[in-house]
Amino acid sequence: MKKALISIPLAVLTATTLLAGCSSNEEAPASPGSASTDPVELNLWGGHPEIDPWYKKMAEEYKKEKPNVNVTISSFPLRDFEKKIAAALPSQSAAEIVTINPVVALRYIEGDMLHKAPEDLAKLVNTESSFPKIISETANYNGNVYGIPLHISKAVLFYNKKMFEEAGLSGPPTTMDQYLEYAQKTAKRDASGKLIRAGQSLRLSGGGSGVAEKFWVLLMQNGGSVVKKISDGQYKANYDNDAGLKTVQMYVDMVHKYKTDDPTLKHDAEAFEMEAAAFFSRESWVVGDIQKKAPNLQYDTAPMPKATLVVPFNFHVSKSAEGNVAAAAWDFIRFMMKPENQVELMRMTGWQPAREDLDLESLFKEVPQYKSFFEKRELETYPPLPEFDEIMTKFADRLANKIFTDASLVDNPDKIRALLAEAAKETNDILKQYGHLAP
Repeated sequence: MKKALISIPLAVLTATTLLAGCSSNEEAPASPGSASTDPVELNLWGGHPEIDPWYKKMAEEYKKEKPNVNVTISSFPLRDFEKKIAAALPSQSAAEIVTINPVVALRYIEGDMLHKAPEDLAKLVNTESSFPKIISETANYNGNVYGIPLHISKAVLFYNKKMFEEAGLSGPPTTMDQYLEYAQKTAKRDASGKLIRAGQSLRLSGGGSGVAEKFWVLLMQNGGSVVKKISDGQYKANYDNDAGLKTVQMYVDMVHKYKTDDPTLKHDAEAFEMEAAAFFSRESWVVGDIQKKAPNLQYDTAPMPKATLVVPFNFHVSKSAEGNVAAAAWDFIRFMMKPENQVELMRMTGWQPAREDLDLESLFKEVPQYKSFFEKRELETYPPLPEFDEIMTKFADRLANKIFTDASLVDNPDKIRALLAEAAKETNDILKQYGHLAP
């Protein structure tokens, strides 16, 4: 997840205020059919421009049902989007509909900048057959539903079938030991010994929290996490342990010992699509990206060995909208959340819908690589901590600039433990500052 730091004065939030399954939402505007027939202009802002074709199709289809409602779509790179809403929501100059990561939304809910959802949508969100509890909880605050989960970011393994076959590998790795083994078998060098194709493409650099998030996904396979909940509202760092050691050792071994990845190579989806990497972990949007940019790529997907990270993005109606405009905004969200429209979201954009009660069999037949995203695995998501973005951003900086770059960490577990302990102290200090550090 890529998030920007936003500074807005707030009372300290506690995890106990996020209460799922008991939504009241009495003051929420708009029930089905209550929207006015007066002309309405709606704006929708998002942080994923690749979803725009679906938004625009939804707006066109909705206008056939409600010709009085015109919807304008504006999307921005995620960091720019989060800066934009940080300025616009407090002044009530934001779009009527915004899609926000729940951890970022917390501060705006606490600041009374977002509306509660109507009762029918609140009921949908808290229906466990429609949304898993870990997702619905992110939309609830203090007994009320504020967000409607649209799509999720959920990592699986992408692997190049041709490269695996050439390396004598019959399928994807299923253990972390195999991740290292398969990286060595699939990395490729030129005649001079220079690495020209990564085995596993790792997230080694980049701004914001992305480096830490991708590390977290692999850390989970070893039984760790960035923070661990000890009790309601109380957490502590959970990577200065054997799980963190094993995960860092894998990165260090791949980059410095066996040299199966290198910071100078292309990385992420671009590298995979250019066949400059044999495998990597990423979200479902990559499937749609491959369809556009590398349609002949011979690849498949597989679920992560044990667990994966899931991060939702939720629709919200801002306080820029009141009365009939707010009613129209919720009605348009209601339209977009229809099951058939949610299936179309994945078909058109590759982004995985947050809803689980969808019939996706026809889509799986068209694009079998999507099926891995729906395999059952243990799930984790961002904890309801307003300081968590700061924790992730600072941890990412340490990983990228102090740990992944240090060749002296090869076969040096004591030094790795010391660096992890130093990073964990910083994490715990931030938790303590906000009153969330477990004793």
